[in-house]
Amino acid sequence: MSHDGEQTVFPGSQGSAHLVEWIDGVLTDLNAGRVNDARAALQAEEWRALNLSGIPKPIVNQLCESLDAAAEALAAPNASPADAAEALLIARSRCIPGA
Repeated sequence: MSHDGEQTVFPGSQGSAHLVEWIDGVLTDLNAGRVNDARAALQAEEWRALNLSGIPKPIVNQLCESLDAAAEALAAPNASPADAAEALLIARSRCIPGA
């Protein structure tokens, strides 16, 4: 644990925050009907460019599985935004301690 002024920063919390923010952006795209934008972000695996340091490897592996499931849901010929959103919400929950 490190201290930034008066705030306490727990290991992995910054990486988790970045990932949650990215997932929220993809969910926003889906909810706004921008399925192609969400598909492009998932297929390009944009989230891998984020700083995920401090997130334990087993959790990163689970995140990968959920994000892959979201990408697969949108890659199918009969793309399912609802299935993709569900997989994204599961991935998002992995970033929140105690969820």
